[in-house]
Amino acid sequence: MRRLVGVALVALVAGVATAQKPAATRLDLLDLASGAMVVSATSEYGGVWKATRLVDGGTEAGWCSGQGKVSPNEFVVELAQPFAIKALAVDNTGAQESGYAGISARQVVVSGSTTSATAGFAEIATIEAAKGGRKEVALAKPATAQWLRFEVRTNWGNAEYTELMELEAYGDPVGPAPKVIVAGVFETNYGLLRLEQDGVTVRGCYDCCQVGQLTGNLDGRVLRFEWREDEGADVGTAMMIVSSAGDALNGVYFRGGQLNGEWSGHRVTGREAKCTVARGSGLAEKLEKTGKAVLYGIYFDPDSAVLKPESEHALADVLAVLKAKETLRLQIAGHTDSTNTDEYNLKLSQQRADAVVTWLVGHGVPAARLTAKGFGEAQPVADNKTASGRALNRRVEVSKL
Repeated sequence: MRRLVGVALVALVAGVATAQKPAATRLDLLDLASGAMVVSATSEYGGVWKATRLVDGGTEAGWCSGQGKVSPNEFVVELAQPFAIKALAVDNTGAQESGYAGISARQVVVSGSTTSATAGFAEIATIEAAKGGRKEVALAKPATAQWLRFEVRTNWGNAEYTELMELEAYGDPVGPAPKVIVAGVFETNYGLLRLEQDGVTVRGCYDCCQVGQLTGNLDGRVLRFEWREDEGADVGTAMMIVSSAGDALNGVYFRGGQLNGEWSGHRVTGREAKCTVARGSGLAEKLEKTGKAVLYGIYFDPDSAVLKPESEHALADVLAVLKAKETLRLQIAGHTDSTNTDEYNLKLSQQRADAVVTWLVGHGVPAARLTAKGFGEAQPVADNKTASGRALNRRVEVSKL
């Protein structure tokens, strides 16, 4: 069977088919970048066509059933927190209808729970998905849930496989966002991973690839970080979602601006990683070895260049490095995803870089030691085809002048 590289998931609801993806300002709760995590699946083809790939916001590929396991199939997805779900959408765009007629998912029953991933589910909607297309439906009344179960009961006629390309959900949070603890040791598909947490700042190392180091920040349950291997010769970015219990990680990593694979694991006790987490912020070491570093931990509201209070920790790291070495000069670079126009992205990225420089100058750094530069979407560190990639591309970088 021909397979394509990609990611996705699916949901269904009776309603009118729509041709376009919803506006970028709407927050899709079933995106990895929103803190969604697939916790179970009854069948999957394997390779890149796995249920864990179904919450990245792209339609180049998605989930596919195992051969001969057309139906029933079931997924459970844990949301970042309880939400009052107002709308659901299913996207079969990109399903391999040309080679496997009728492979698109058709009838899907959606249920929600506020209890757990295995209990307390009540049916929310039954949806007939569009063959090879997208359908969105508003619910008659909001349904509160933190876990959503999708039961794929039929497809459009293929006798061997069923595919789903993406799931979407929209609604409002119920109660405050939970705080998670990620510190500890995890068994992952790239060896043992040790994580240390200081507030929202996370540092770590992993027993793979000549010992890897990572630095990043937690935003709710979403961990964004830069990883480095082979003394900084190999550098990339990653995003992981922390389960509500803090016992599991589910994510993807990027190298050279392209999706490179899945990176997931579970917490273990009684085992210790061989690696040692680098002390301090690691920023000075990164600048010394490679001349630049990504700063995940500097936050702005959408379409805004106003620094959020949560940025103080990351900004303080930059300030400490500049004060420790008075001859150091830095370029502060703003980067965006590919949403909106080139002109808009360049302007916004420049304003955000300027905001960081203004903060540093306001805290005693001479302006002559700093330069602000906006690059817009021109230098991605992940692909812009998925929500997780776009979230990693929205960043601030520092580099030595």
